[in-house]
Amino acid sequence: MNKVIEALLVAWGNEVISPALDVSIRSPLGTMDEEGGRAVGGSRCLSSVECEVAVSRASAAVATGLALLAADEADGGLGSRGRAMQYLALVRYTSLRPQPVVAQCRVLGISVRTYRTRVGELHAALAEVLPGVVSEREREGQGTAAAAAARARARAVKVAGKDEARRLQRLKASGVSHRQALRAGFGVVAE
Repeated sequence: MNKVIEALLVAWGNEVISPALDVSIRSPLGTMDEEGGRAVGGSRCLSSVECEVAVSRASAAVATGLALLAADEADGGLGSRGRAMQYLALVRYTSLRPQPVVAQCRVLGISVRTYRTRVGELHAALAEVLPGVVSEREREGQGTAAAAAARARARAVKVAGKDEARRLQRLKASGVSHRQALRAGFGVVAE
């Protein structure tokens, strides 16, 4: 069992079942039967933009990787084996209350030994697919304004860190204690 892939799958499963993804965006079709405002319109996420914001990048990569595994063999997936792996991931990681392995095996219709083998195969296949998925997502996002803003924020943080390090070096060289510097920075008069 790959512990990194296991952690990614657990995080993905938690996000799949998270109520945070049930973004409350009113559907125009949900308001058709309203009379006098008594009924509530649709509340499922209608826009992929809102869903993309709610899902972490790691979980989105895992979901894409599972979808790639479940694709037909002609499309580069594993076909029926990949779909079985995807179903195993759904059963194993998207339960509100963790089920015992025996109960999961009953749902999947396999033995415990086969279950453990297939979990290992799922981890190995996902570990093979994820680097490509992540690099593809990074390539897609390179030319966007969000990527440029992220690079600008990273540069600003780096500059601010260097400035703070220089300031602390100057304080250290001048002999001013950290406590005195904090008081001076917040306008507190020394006691």
